[in-house]
Amino acid sequence: MSRKLITLAPPALNLAQRHFEANKNGIHVIGTWLREGRRKFEPCLVLLHGSRPVQAGRTVPIIIKQADAWKWALHGEVGDPAHCVQAIISWLHLELLPGDPSNKRDHIRIMEAINSRLPDLIAMPPKPKGDQHIVADATMTNTTTGETIEHEVKFDA
Repeated sequence: MSRKLITLAPPALNLAQRHFEANKNGIHVIGTWLREGRRKFEPCLVLLHGSRPVQAGRTVPIIIKQADAWKWALHGEVGDPAHCVQAIISWLHLELLPGDPSNKRDHIRIMEAINSRLPDLIAMPPKPKGDQHIVADATMTNTTTGETIEHEVKFDA
């Protein structure tokens, strides 16, 4: 009898866990943590269309990871304006954020919404230990000795 290991992938983003949130220029900006792998979390900004309700399976978040925050800085020699403009135009074409892709004022409104929370993103702490959910019970039996070990499989909520 062959057995297959079932791997449960936890959600990459949990918008119920927020470090901060704000509404700026019709954009909902949330500071939270992006799951990368099973136990690694990176602080990130999540941008959502401010006038649309968040619906599981229907809302497409825009994610800016802490490691990429420098691209969005508007001061000094830091930042990547070409990357930012391309990303913003793409988001607007996909209607992920409010605005017109050809309107430079809309581009600036989005940049302002992002830049208003960059200091908070950069200062975000690691993800706090949260609740854990039991997703499975595992029972292992040593076929030689008959010894049985039971273990709960848990994921961070």
